[in-house]
Amino acid sequence: EHMIVQRETDLWTLVRTSYGIGESTSTDGGKTWSRGKPSGIPHINSRFFIRRLDSGNLLLVRHVPKNETSQARQNITAYLSDDDGKTWKGGLLLDDRESISYPDGIQSPEGTIYVTYDFSRTRGKEILMATFKEADVLAGKPVTDSVRLRVLVNQATGKRE
Repeated sequence: EHMIVQRETDLWTLVRTSYGIGESTSTDGGKTWSRGKPSGIPHINSRFFIRRLDSGNLLLVRHVPKNETSQARQNITAYLSDDDGKTWKGGLLLDDRESISYPDGIQSPEGTIYVTYDFSRTRGKEILMATFKEADVLAGKPVTDSVRLRVLVNQATGKRE
């Protein structure tokens, strides 16, 4: 599971690894890549989400475990970078429960960010959505009227119709 973003001087690939998030870069449009290495972004062995926003900032949605040894898929949190991923700012907690995974997202033309993810996919079987703006991420709390958290999008019943 990998995601690629265009930076000023290269393509930056972030990948899910057993140690968290790995990285590789390409300066020739993806023909060749640097050897993979740890990215330095704290994370567990689970999918994350990154994309370039209309503002030019990068949005990263990742898990924030309770401690360095935890692999619990909890505390899914959104961060922003205005320097192509060198540093990350803010930290809007989207959902603090365990068993949260597979975030993905888009940004609407008016700037609202929509992130979907699953919760307890083998028991609760829920697909949820969070909406917010960059200002909410930077503040680390809801400051706009765009914030909606834990919006149920779908819940599988497991029953055939």
